[in-house]
Amino acid sequence: MKYRLLLYSVLLLMAIAIDTQAQTTVRDSLAVVALIDRAESFFSASKYDSALYYCDLAETYSRRQGYRKGVGYAGIERADILLDKGDLEKASTQAGKTQALGLQLADPLLVAIAQLQQAQVKMYGGRYDEAIPLFEQCTREYFAKHPTRYGALAYNDFGYTYGMKGDLTNKAACLLRSVGIYESLGAGYDGEKAAAYNNLATLYYELKQSDKTIEYAKQSILYREKAGDIARLSLGCCNLSQFYLGVNAAEALRYQQLCVQYALQSGEEQRIVHAYVTASLIASDQQDTAAALEYELKAIALLERSGRDPMMLSRRYIAAGMAYSRTDPAKALHYYDQARQLALSRKDKFNLRDCYYQLALFYKGRAQFDSAYTHFNQYVGYRDSIIKDRTTADIAELGTKYETEKKDNLITRLHAEQRIKALQLEKQQALLAGNLAEAGRRQQEIDLLSKEKELQTLRIHRQQEQLERQQLLASNAQQQLALADKEKQLQERQLKGSRATRNFLLALLAVTGIAAYFLFNRYQLKRQLREQEALLSVRNHIAQDLHDEIGSTLTSIKILSEASGKSLQQDSGRALAFIRTISEQSAAAQQGISDIVWAVKPENDKLENMVIRMREYAAQTLESRQVRTEIHLDEGLLHTALDMQQRRDLLLIYKEAINNIAKYARATTVSVKLEQQGHYLHLQIRDDGVGFDPALPRSTSGLLNMQQRARAMQGVLVMETAPGKGTVIDLQLPLT
Repeated sequence: MKYRLLLYSVLLLMAIAIDTQAQTTVRDSLAVVALIDRAESFFSASKYDSALYYCDLAETYSRRQGYRKGVGYAGIERADILLDKGDLEKASTQAGKTQALGLQLADPLLVAIAQLQQAQVKMYGGRYDEAIPLFEQCTREYFAKHPTRYGALAYNDFGYTYGMKGDLTNKAACLLRSVGIYESLGAGYDGEKAAAYNNLATLYYELKQSDKTIEYAKQSILYREKAGDIARLSLGCCNLSQFYLGVNAAEALRYQQLCVQYALQSGEEQRIVHAYVTASLIASDQQDTAAALEYELKAIALLERSGRDPMMLSRRYIAAGMAYSRTDPAKALHYYDQARQLALSRKDKFNLRDCYYQLALFYKGRAQFDSAYTHFNQYVGYRDSIIKDRTTADIAELGTKYETEKKDNLITRLHAEQRIKALQLEKQQALLAGNLAEAGRRQQEIDLLSKEKELQTLRIHRQQEQLERQQLLASNAQQQLALADKEKQLQERQLKGSRATRNFLLALLAVTGIAAYFLFNRYQLKRQLREQEALLSVRNHIAQDLHDEIGSTLTSIKILSEASGKSLQQDSGRALAFIRTISEQSAAAQQGISDIVWAVKPENDKLENMVIRMREYAAQTLESRQVRTEIHLDEGLLHTALDMQQRRDLLLIYKEAINNIAKYARATTVSVKLEQQGHYLHLQIRDDGVGFDPALPRSTSGLLNMQQRARAMQGVLVMETAPGKGTVIDLQLPLT
């Protein structure tokens, strides 16, 4: 409910940047922000009159300065204050005025927030059937397409409304959508995330799934602690204490004590009521009926005095009736009747269900079986209207999808981290390349010395054998001396020949090692040159793309900025047109940079990633124009790789075709096929639009650029079209 100042500041400053017809200065806009900030501070402290006073000042100041959007944002803050105050009629009137102003200014955000506030008026007034169409309208027309914190809040309240209608399936869908949006926003919004998780815990508590209930309740408390919201932290502890009943008595008591502690610190009546209710439930679980009844009566007294939470009061009446059932039947029936009347007035199916169940038990315990049977049938009717046959299965499926998406997001983040580590390792290896080469050279020298040592050992061994043989010959008779001398001479000649062979082998090994060293260095040098050439080519492509795609756009933006500055005082309408053109060209430049970065990343080599980007662009460009898109992919192409320039040119051809369809074709259906035909990649884009005469001269060069890009990829692009017959674009690219 209570939106933060930062959001208002951003909205106001953005409005100033684009609304050139406003006559306020930056100093005036900051004055409006300061006034809304003062209102917000008093609102947070529940000082409604002071908060409304500063809202009036902000609106008066905005009207005096002619700043109409400031009037709208002051109205948003006023409606929030009136909603929290419980003045639903005035809140509805204010939201209607804000919506009318948003329509006049053509500001869809103002309109959507005003519709959300009108839905909240109906919701807090118990008029759930009237609230649901308003929630459907603001989510369908704006928040579904803009998943911001406002969208998360809308889905959260939408889910609560469905829950009050007993539609748990739609309640689960809305709450899971709300939680998904909050988690996608990243850090921040802790209080709002806590509320969404608490609502999910309450839903699973209704389904009696204690594990899910406690898991989401603890997640809610973690966000409450981050937000530092003592009052709502008390509420979270109260809820978790109740969820632990029947599961873990010690944990139930611990969180109940924390609940009371935080409630007293907050000093808020509503938090104290919840603390009393929790204390009563814990006392009942411990069979202390007197203490439980005492806490219930305290809670009832506070609720009756404030009149702010009739649903909670109805449940407390039921609890008081249960406590009196054993000791004072008349008082028990009195409280049951009060609970029933209040629930009927609010069309509260949950409390009606529980009230009739307790009445059935009450009459059964007194042997009044006719009354017990009647009330039990009423209980069964409300129970069956709340929980349908497939409710639990549907919610389990939605919960599984949510958990799967969350795990998929976690796996994606882990893969990214692993890829970063791998790249860092490759960088370190590249830096160490010089040392590895030196180590290789040293290893070659060690290998040569090892070979030489082996040869030396062999030589010594042979010499030893020869010596032993000579000794044996010397011991022979004198008659063998001549033969021994001749044999010795022969051995000496053999030894000289062995030495020469050894020296030759050593020289050959040395020459081979030196040649291998130079060849290896030459190979390394050529590889480095190829890598440098490839890197230079990538840099040149990026530089050319930045020059072609971004340079001219920035130059145009500069010229338009100067022109709009000169026209600002003389012709505000023309200045506004310039600024809109600047906004469009800035968006185009941003998209161009995104395409360049996407094409450079090596993980996008596969066609699988190309198809994902094609689907995203088609959804962004065509779905908002109610154009149905069908993309058919040959599964065998998922792992086909394209180089950087190929995937960039292919993507730009596709985007140009889709953009032309969105601008000119007036089509209802677009079919995209990507398949392999022989050694060619075939891309076909077909629409059922109005077509055109290709022979007529064109004011833009988009079609010519498509042809040029196809030729750059050695491909062929053929276009078939005629007035009234739609358009077919066929692109054939060779696969390497």
